[in-house]
Amino acid sequence: MIKIVIFGSGGHAQVIYSEIIKDKKFSFLGFVDETKKKGKLIIKSKKKNYFNLGKISEVLKKKNNFKGIIGIGSNFVRKKVYKKIILKDKNFKFEKVISRDSIVDSKVNIGDGSLVVSGSVINIGTKIGKHCIINTSSSIDHDNVFEDFSSTGPGVRTGGGVIVRQNSYIGIGSTIKQGIEIQNDTVIGANSYVNKNCQKKSIYYGSPVKKIRKRSEGEHYL
Repeated sequence: MIKIVIFGSGGHAQVIYSEIIKDKKFSFLGFVDETKKKGKLIIKSKKKNYFNLGKISEVLKKKNNFKGIIGIGSNFVRKKVYKKIILKDKNFKFEKVISRDSIVDSKVNIGDGSLVVSGSVINIGTKIGKHCIINTSSSIDHDNVFEDFSSTGPGVRTGGGVIVRQNSYIGIGSTIKQGIEIQNDTVIGANSYVNKNCQKKSIYYGSPVKKIRKRSEGEHYL
């Protein structure tokens, strides 16, 4: 079995937990959240309770042959935590979590540290980078590319050949037309229809989508 911890303990981390415990290949050890006291109960289960294991540095020192996944919804914060982990242990290994209740074609490539949540469909030829989130009931068509630290909200739909560059986020319920490219660090607002290419470091929303303004790195969007 693969021993695994989740970095973070909020709502998104608990979604990952719910996917991990459905998969018998994983042995879940607990959460790592530096904003909470070591030993704090995070999830109470009928079979077992799971606690905060402590700070990143002390958990990594244990060298307990485990892997991890970062349970933080914000692309920027997830990347920031990733850098902190790698600074402490450059050889630390991350694990991808693909829900047993998703449909992922055998010719889809998914990078380490990424999550595919239940109800999602990912079609042939698509490449999902490292530390990405394909959220609940998203439909990702053939030959898409989602680069590292990009993500979807629940219920996102894409046509074929869509490219989503690093750190970009597609809001809940949005639809992306085939062949569209969304540049890095861009946010697409909820329920948008994206029928044109989107520039980097920008905010777009609407149906059809319109550029609203530029955005700065790390700007809150969730």
